[in-house]
This record gives sequence, structure tokens and C-alpha cells, in this order.
Amino acid sequence: MKFFEAEATIYARSSTVWDIITDDGNYTVWDSGITRIEGQVRNGGTIRIRTRTGGNRTFRLRVQQIPGELMTWTGGMPLGLFNGVRTFTLSPHGGKTHMRVTEEFSGPLLDLMWRPAMGQDCTGYINAVKERAELIG
Repeated sequence: MKFFEAEATIYARSSTVWDIITDDGNYTVWDSGITRIEGQVRNGGTIRIRTRTGGNRTFRLRVQQIPGELMTWTGGMPLGLFNGVRTFTLSPHGGKTHMRVTEEFSGPLLDLMWRPAMGQDCTGYINAVKERAELIG
């Protein structure tokens, strides 16, 4: 298993941060690391994304949410050959938000699918959310 995490204190309300990370129409506008997104980032929904580090691969992910607090994107290959889960956690602190993003990858094909840049995606993403939220908020 490979595990990565990034966290930041964002000087914006948690509702602002939540609006940014669930606004599927604007993911490609700000520097999220996502180059294409189809579907809706909503509880029980399915999205298809392409990332800068994923090349031409499209990832199909299931979205689960506790609105304003927690969201997971889960995807993988059949038979559990490769699985990935990205978890977004928001904790309000006054007018600020503590945001934590974790990524967990597992499965027998992990070593074949693994790219070192996958862990950098997590840090880049959270920094981009912070920049956008503080600009807007």
C-alpha cells in the first residue's frame, strides 16, 4: 500500500472551500491538476477525470460525501487489482478551514501502476485549493 497526505490551514470559510472542491465545472479553470472532468461531484455520483500526471488515462471514480465535512473519490480496476481512494476532510476553525487530503493506493498491480508524481498530486491539489479559496474568500 502507498499512502500520501497533505494538509493546510486555509484563510477562508469552510463553505467556500467546500464550494471549490465540489464545483466540477471549474476544476480545469484553477490549477487542480485535473485536466478534464465529466460528471457531477455529488454524493453517490460518478465522475471521470484525467490528470496531468495520468497521461491519457481516464479514471472513473465514485463520489461519497458528508456535505461540508468529508468527501471520498474511490476507483480502481476489476477484481481489486489496483485501487485508489482520495479523501478530503474539512474542519472549520473560526473563519479559517483546516483541510486534509489523503490518497491511498493498493492492489497487486500497484507497482506497475505506480508513478512517483502521484503523491505530488496531493500536495499540489491542496495548495491550489488554498490559493483559490483565499483569493475568493
